[in-house]
Amino acid sequence: MLQRPAFDSGLKTKGRPWIPPSTLLIAQMAHGAAWAMLYALATDDGALAGQSMRSLAWVHLVALGWLTMVALSVLLFVIPQFTEARRRGQSLARSGLGAYAVGTFALVAGFSSNDFRVLALGAGTLAIGLGAYLAAAAMTLLAVAREPGSEAAIARALLAVLAFLCVAVLIGVAMAGSLGRFGRASALGASPTVHATVAGIGWLTLLIMGVSARTLGPIAGAKSADRRRHIISGALVSVATIVLAAGMWAHSLFATRAGEALACAGVALYAVDLLTVVMRAPEPHRPPQAFLAAAALWLIIAALLGVGASAGKPWSSAFVFVGLVGWMGQMVNGHLHHIGVRLMATMARGDDDETLPAALLSPHASWLCWGLFQAAVALGVVGLLLASPLTVRVAASFGACGWLTMVANACIAWRRATEPPVLA
Repeated sequence: MLQRPAFDSGLKTKGRPWIPPSTLLIAQMAHGAAWAMLYALATDDGALAGQSMRSLAWVHLVALGWLTMVALSVLLFVIPQFTEARRRGQSLARSGLGAYAVGTFALVAGFSSNDFRVLALGAGTLAIGLGAYLAAAAMTLLAVAREPGSEAAIARALLAVLAFLCVAVLIGVAMAGSLGRFGRASALGASPTVHATVAGIGWLTLLIMGVSARTLGPIAGAKSADRRRHIISGALVSVATIVLAAGMWAHSLFATRAGEALACAGVALYAVDLLTVVMRAPEPHRPPQAFLAAAALWLIIAALLGVGASAGKPWSSAFVFVGLVGWMGQMVNGHLHHIGVRLMATMARGDDDETLPAALLSPHASWLCWGLFQAAVALGVVGLLLASPLTVRVAASFGACGWLTMVANACIAWRRATEPPVLA
């Protein structure tokens, strides 16, 4: 008998999907726009070197408009599912997510146009929306965090990750306000690197590592053979974030290097464990697993590039690119090829639907999408390392084609999900 896949129970409540499809759609629009913006940036040498406001617009479009938008949308389901907590403040969270979306795109527009007033307005709107979202999430998590048991431990871990997000946003809003009032110079110093570290490692990387420990089961059909690896890797990266941020803020070379060592150890343990599970996966639907495996490899490359950039190598742009699009982006793509398709199936066929993603997606389109995206990441890294605008433009073209392929595959899945059943 076909068993109901994980991430089905409770995908809807009172006729409303727990993962808002509208914000997932907005995130995918940001994803597509990011490849177009990257192509445009490749004509600007200063932007490719990370020296322009337009390059900051691209970074925030990817990190906030695409990756964090997906993360916050999925967390609406993950938080009660993982902790078995009663959902609290859901209307507040969804309203906050809408304000967050408006603020994010205003922020990106402010960076793109070099308009400090629009930038500050976007940052403020984003912070207000995120504050509402985090208040609702905290109400749900705090209700179980004080209790004994594994669900309470998960709640505390999620609270810690959301705290990193809160710190990153506060630093970002302060910098945006400084840009608007006093000019760019006053916002420099250690704040941008601390902001990027807390957001990229403490928020997105730790969140992905934690959530994937649970989602790996339904995607691969197996979990890690040793749960301690996940606990140790998460603890190492958590401590590394704090040590790195403190070292950068205090301009302490020793603390910075110690934080880098801890981060590298944590991500290496996580990546090896993930690759081991995927290579032995019994689940026959391979494309989502291939995305996760590629993400683990890009994570290792990102760690190496980050250490080199910290040591003075001109690798910062490549490090940011592969961290965002290679590591985080491919993890998101892999999860959308499973969880995103399951969401569409339950929306079309009802809460009790048991259709597997492999039955709805086109395998040829899935593999083509995977190949195009990996080529885009690889060419983007090479182009940024060699400061080759042509190579970056080719990478952006591959990425745009990969995005269009993924959209087409999602349309195929939706069409198949909404087709009337064939009677025997």
